[in-house]
Amino acid sequence: MSGGAEPRTAARPPLVRPRPAPSPVRRGGVLGTVMAALGVAAFSLTFPATAWGLEGLGPWSLVGCRLALAGLVAGGALAALRVPPPGRRHWPGLLVVAGGVVFGFPLLSTLALRTSTTSHAAVVVGLLPLTTAVYAAVRTAKGARRCRKGESAQALRNEGPSTVDRRQRLRRPGGGPTPKRGSRPTPKFWAAAVVGAAVIVAFALEQSGGAPTIGDLYLFGALLVCAAGYGEGARLAGHMPGWQVIGWALVACLPLSVAGAAVAMTTEPVHLTAHAVAGALWLALGSQFLGLVVWYRGMAAIGVARASQLQLAQPLLTLVWSVLLLGEHLTWAAPAAAVAVLVCIGVTQRAGANRQKQP
Repeated sequence: MSGGAEPRTAARPPLVRPRPAPSPVRRGGVLGTVMAALGVAAFSLTFPATAWGLEGLGPWSLVGCRLALAGLVAGGALAALRVPPPGRRHWPGLLVVAGGVVFGFPLLSTLALRTSTTSHAAVVVGLLPLTTAVYAAVRTAKGARRCRKGESAQALRNEGPSTVDRRQRLRRPGGGPTPKRGSRPTPKFWAAAVVGAAVIVAFALEQSGGAPTIGDLYLFGALLVCAAGYGEGARLAGHMPGWQVIGWALVACLPLSVAGAAVAMTTEPVHLTAHAVAGALWLALGSQFLGLVVWYRGMAAIGVARASQLQLAQPLLTLVWSVLLLGEHLTWAAPAAAVAVLVCIGVTQRAGANRQKQP
């Protein structure tokens, strides 16, 4: 322009910085916590449903029908989705899951409930988070020693292209959350876990009079095998979706469960009532299949130790269902125990784990 004036420019809108997207790891942690909590809610109905089932079925018949029905549902889902069988290296862990949570815990806990009340049986659930965390810690320590001996390179070659790149926080091909690895519980975590377990044990024993019975032996055995099944299932859920872990474990036990159910139904008295049928259906579909699906997915997302601490609330939920469904009476100790357990859960969730630095 001749006047030497500068051309006018349109006013630029103020710069608005986009909000950062939520971290995939944080989203996976929240989802994993929700999944694990849903599993705990499903498991809290296991003992009341077992008590209902025992009203019309014998213990062996109830366990056989429970496993056979859950195995048929799982096998049908695997076949409908054309899921290929797991690799040979996964079958030892699947057999541990089958022996622990598919066969061992249902049978031993059902035998225990023949002589114990649901409140007394809740002691096994109170100790289960601690034993599961201990099993996971021992299992992790053994794996670390093997890696230090030079087996880590061979393990990576066996994993193939589906191995999770932890540095890039990639998700697994199966669509599940990335497993939380390389962490160890803090002393504060362990202290809160022990205190919470002690509170639950004291509460359950106070409800049952504190006298040990023959059912305690069954409960102790159920505690050990279930901890091993939970630990191995969480490890396998890092390689395949959680529903496939429990699905293949149920399918592996299907021949034994069908044959056992057929034999038990002919040797034990059967009186099918509404309670017996409802209890057996929930044990098969809720506790044995759907509950374990969300539980394994939750453990794979947030870690075995942290997920197992959510089970500290399970005995109290079981006692609530015992009052509503079975008519059992609770003492004044229930509110005090509930507050103490909730505090312990909060401490364990905030304590988290010490993240080890990745090389």
